[in-house]
Order: sequence, then structure tokens, then C-alpha cells
Amino acid sequence: MLKARHLSKRIDGKPVLTEVGFELEAGKVAGLIGRNGAGKTTLLKIMSGILDPDGGEVLFEDRSIHREPEAKRELVFIPDTPEAWYGYTGWGAAYMFGQIYPRFDPVYFKDTMNRFGLPLDRNIRHFSKGMRMMFSTALGLSTRARLVLLDEPTNGIDPIAKKQVLTLLMEAAADGMSLVVSSHLLEELERMTDAIWILRSGTVETHASESAAEGIVSKLQVVFQGDAPAAWLNSADVRVLDHIGRVYTLLLNVASGSTAAAELESMNPLLVEPLPVRLEDLYVWKLGGETYAN
Repeated sequence: MLKARHLSKRIDGKPVLTEVGFELEAGKVAGLIGRNGAGKTTLLKIMSGILDPDGGEVLFEDRSIHREPEAKRELVFIPDTPEAWYGYTGWGAAYMFGQIYPRFDPVYFKDTMNRFGLPLDRNIRHFSKGMRMMFSTALGLSTRARLVLLDEPTNGIDPIAKKQVLTLLMEAAADGMSLVVSSHLLEELERMTDAIWILRSGTVETHASESAAEGIVSKLQVVFQGDAPAAWLNSADVRVLDHIGRVYTLLLNVASGSTAAAELESMNPLLVEPLPVRLEDLYVWKLGGETYAN
């Protein structure tokens, strides 16, 4: 459905994306994660055709997003701030989108705005930040586009509204809509996505959500005998998450070539208890050591 090949982009002379490539099948949901400033919004804008890449291409159903603009009728980008709609009411924005997207559903839009408790006749400029994000999500999903790209859709909204937005997105995914969701809410992404895209140092790593950490890292609770092995704990193959007395919660490199697990076993610790690895743990392992995004 969607393919990115060899994407590259420089902004103000600085490389933001380098040889980025990935694929998304129809009806699937991908979560895009990375540190602040890593280039997530830039990537989404390139995927939607708002920005041109310096190199590479984005294909939707084997049609170039940038060379064939009509292909963009089947995808929509929902930014984290909808300044473009300042000056419009909800109905006005719906009318504009209805001219662009052939399957725009005004009944769904009205019902969703009512579901969120949002007025249809008020200027978007006068909405709160949370109201604007709920409006943007309702407007984007109402296009009935086959692919929806969302940049921090729950940014700035309260817990009740956040739950409503996430429920709406999961309903859309259940109906067969493909989604790419950029978010720092890792627990929600883990629950609703099929794939995780980690944007790091200008490239994207793709992992299946249900096995994102498999063969990469394990999570352990360890109790050492005597003094903790400082050199081992500070090695590149170990990351300490928590430490109370002699009890350590840590992440351990289990990739091929790592000797960290064997070294731990040779220490004869009093306790080694495996813990479930969450997406947040993989995020910390992949990105926690970086003091800046790129």
C-alpha cells in the first residue's frame, strides 16, 4: 500500500532523514516513535506530499505521492496544531475537505463532533488546544481516506478526551483504515499498532509490535552477592533502569555476539528474574543513551 524508498532530507543544511525505507500494508497501523527533534513530523509531511524529499520516493499503491498529486486523495495528514483552519468553523472546514476528498462523510463528522462535545459553528481559532486536536482527528477520519497520518493526536488533551480519541482511532483501524501515528504515548501505541517504526539518527528501524524487543533486549531483576559489578553494569550491553540496595532492574543486550548474559551467569547472582519487556523498555534501550535527537 505505502512504500518509502531511500528517503533523504536536509533542513538548514543539516541531514534529518538518511536512506529511510519502510512499507505499510493496507489495513495496518504503525506507530512512529523517536526523540523530540528526530524528524518525525518532517517524515510525516514527506509521506503526505507536503514536503518534497531531497532524494528517494514515497509510493501509494505504486503511484508517486510527489509526481502524481491525485494519489493524495486517498491519504490525509493530521498535524499536531491545526493553524490552517483558523478562520473556519467546523462546518466550514468540513465543506473545504468535502471538495478535496471524494468520500468525505459529513454525517460521520457531525456525529463525531457531537460525540466530542465540540460546536460546529464556532471558529476553530477559539477552540482550546485539546478541542483543536479532537476537531482535527474528527475531520481527518471523516475523509474516509485509506491512509491517515497523525502527528501527536493526543497532544494537550485531558485523560477523558484522550481515551475518546484513542477509541475513535481504534474503531477506524477496525474498519480497515490504515494509520500511521506519531506519539510519545508508548503504552497506547503498543496496544493499538501492528508495527513500530523507530526513527533514530535519520533512519527508521521497523519492528512488529508484538515482538518488538525479541532478539534485541531482555529485562531482568537481579540481586547480586556482595558488591555490584560496576564495570559490567556500566558496559554498553547493560542499562540500569532502577536500583534499590542490591536489587537491580536492568535491560540486557541479547543480540548475537553479546556476552553480557554469560558474564551475568558467571557472577552467580542470588536472583535473576525475567520481566516482561514493554515498548517503553525498547525505546529506552534504543534511544535512552542519546543526549540529543540527531
